[in-house]
Amino acid sequence: MKKSITKEQILTTALDLMRKKNELRSLNLREIARTLGCAHTNLYNYFSSYTDLLWETHTNLQEEFMIIMRNNLLATTTAEMKQFCFFHTFLQIYLENKGWFRLAWLEYIGEDRPESNCIATQKAHLELVQFASEIWTEMKGVTPPTETIDKVVHNIHCYIIGEVSNFISGRGLLKNEAELKEYVVHQAVGMFTLYMGGDTN
Repeated sequence: MKKSITKEQILTTALDLMRKKNELRSLNLREIARTLGCAHTNLYNYFSSYTDLLWETHTNLQEEFMIIMRNNLLATTTAEMKQFCFFHTFLQIYLENKGWFRLAWLEYIGEDRPESNCIATQKAHLELVQFASEIWTEMKGVTPPTETIDKVVHNIHCYIIGEVSNFISGRGLLKNEAELKEYVVHQAVGMFTLYMGGDTN
């Protein structure tokens, strides 16, 4: 068995094991340690509890999400494609990694949320707002007010979270994943155009 592991290895392994989990609490430090080939007590060198690990994994997940978003947007060429890609990426990540979605939005982690997690969440949000602002500016030639684009991105993201939550719980109107992606992206693009073109106050 390995005697030494890094914090980064633990977090990467935890994220990988969580990808397809239906219940995150079914994963534990022993399973993560077994995958790494070390004693589970080694993990306590970095994390005081499984809850502590979940919070840090949640932080890392946001960084992973933004890497995927950046790469997807860089692969597009027109503003219209970027608009589609922006919203499609949410669906891509959430539906292809349902355990990650549960960690990000559904599972209760704990009351003592670390300040580092709050900072990471705000950083990711601001970057998403900036992407959306740049897309709108490129399409229309007008830079939207930050308050407006912030509100629009928040509201549409909440819509996407609701649709994905209904789908993975088996309570959605659409049962086919491909159809859901197409429908939700179409709705998100429509909302974005409508909200940005009108009064969002």
